[in-house]
Order: sequence, then C-alpha cells, then structure tokens
Amino acid sequence: GGGRLLLGAAFALGGGAGLYLAAQHRLREHSAAELPAGNLQLTLYQYKTCPFCSKVRAFLDYHGLPYEIVEVNPIMRKEIKFSSYRKVPILLANDGSPLQLNDSSVIISAIKTYLISKRNSLEEIVSFYPPMKTVTEQGKEVFEYGNKYWLMLDEKETKRVYPVKEVRVEEMKWRKWADDWLVHLISPNVYRTPREAFASFDYIVREGKFGTMEGFFAKYMGAIAMFFISKRLKKRHHLRDDVREDLYEAVDKWVKAIGKHRLFMGGSQPNLADLAVYGVLRVMEGLEAFDDMMVHTKIQPWYQRMEEVIQKA
Repeated sequence: GGGRLLLGAAFALGGGAGLYLAAQHRLREHSAAELPAGNLQLTLYQYKTCPFCSKVRAFLDYHGLPYEIVEVNPIMRKEIKFSSYRKVPILLANDGSPLQLNDSSVIISAIKTYLISKRNSLEEIVSFYPPMKTVTEQGKEVFEYGNKYWLMLDEKETKRVYPVKEVRVEEMKWRKWADDWLVHLISPNVYRTPREAFASFDYIVREGKFGTMEGFFAKYMGAIAMFFISKRLKKRHHLRDDVREDLYEAVDKWVKAIGKHRLFMGGSQPNLADLAVYGVLRVMEGLEAFDDMMVHTKIQPWYQRMEEVIQKA
C-alpha cells in the first residue's frame, strides 16, 4: 500500500516530472461548450501538477477552446477506469461520438490540425497518430505515438501555417526537446534538497485530489522518497552535481534560439513550441527552483510575454 501511495504521488508529477505551483495564476475551470469549429466538446483528465497536462492546458487556453477538467486521484485513478491507457493527460472529444486522445503532444497536434483543416473529421485526424509498442532501456513495454509532432495538413494549409520549411522544422525540433530533455530537468530541481522536496509535496497534497490518509502519507513519506528518486533521475539523465546549472543552460539555450528579433519562436505570436516550453516551465512556479531560474537566466521577458498572451486569450 505504501509503495502504491508513493508511486501515485510520483504520477501526480507526470512520472516525477514537476509541479504547477502558481497560486497567483489559479487554474480556471472551463465548462464544456461548443467550439467555433463545430459541436466538439472537450474534457481533460489530468493531474494539476503534471507538466504534460500543463502543456495541454496552455494550448487550449491560448486558442480559446473551452474544456471541462476532471482531476484524477493519482493513487486510485478511478476517474480514468474507463481507459486502458493509464496515464494523463487524456482528452475526451465529443463531436457526435466520443473520441479519446492520449499523449500530450498527440492531443496538441491533432486538435491544432482539426482547427486548421476543415477537410477531415477529428477521428480521421487521430488515426494519423498510430500507437506503437516499444521497449525501454529498462525492458519495460511502452506505447509511443508516430508522427506526434506533425500537423496533418495539405500543401495549401501547410504553406499558410509554415511559410517556409525551416519554420516547421524549428517548431517540431523544440517541441521534441521540451518532451525529451526539458521535462526531465524539473524533478531533480524541485526535489533538489529535503526542504525543497517538502515544499513541493506540501503543494501537491493541498492542490491534488488526495484522501486524508493518502495526503498525510504523500506529504511526509512522498517528499522523502522523491528526494532520493530525484538523485536517481539525475544519474539517469547524466545531470551535473548542481542540477540548477543544467536548468539554467537549457532555458538560456531556448532564449538564444528565439533570438533578439522575435517576441516568440512563432514570431509575433507563440507557436506550439512556445506553448510546450511554457507549459513545462510553469509547473515550477512558486518554488525555489523557479525563482532561481528567473534570477540566473534570461528567460523572464519571454516568460512574462507568454503569461500575458495566454491570460488575454
């Protein structure tokens, strides 16, 4: 039972990936409603503190898409018992018949394609992102999704969204970077010390969907466990002794890629890479790691612009 509680607490962080601690930017509850593109209704099953879920929320909010939120208990996960896919985020889309979308990047690519292209149904679009079974280095079978960073557009639509090929290549490259590298820097940084680990779990219990005993156990035992797990993650991803240096280097690399002459990687407005990076980083808001990042890197101007455009949307 104790092991399951700890595992559940880790799942609440997207597999130990991070937290969303923005008290000043409280999560808005969206009501399911019709989208301009049709009768599509969206329901997001999530852990509030999961960076992958944060990515999806950033995308939906920026595009002004209404959606309903179902907070999942990270231990029992009864809310997603209908699904053989046991991770979050899960997005249920109903445009006459229910359709389940899995994986944050697939969700974003499929919905973005649906908003741009009027030729295909959402069901047909989702079929372009087939699940493929792979085996990790640890010998665990997992599902990966093909084409998940591609928008499935025809030639005319592609030229409208990506005037030059390099724009599309750049966006896909940095979306993948956010998933494959940036997200793995979160846990080692937010659980860097026992004090930081307790601060992180204090928020998880307060904002997550835990029972009384689950919350008590997660807060005290989970913080200790994740402190040691973060050390293993540091070793697995070959991070430096001072993991802050890896975080600083990563976000400054992102800022350098945007350059001095663009407000966002997407130009005057964010693109999908901007939304992915912002969604991952904002899970550290309110924590020491986030404050340190703002002081010791050049990310703040871009980050503030992202906050403003999403709040405005």
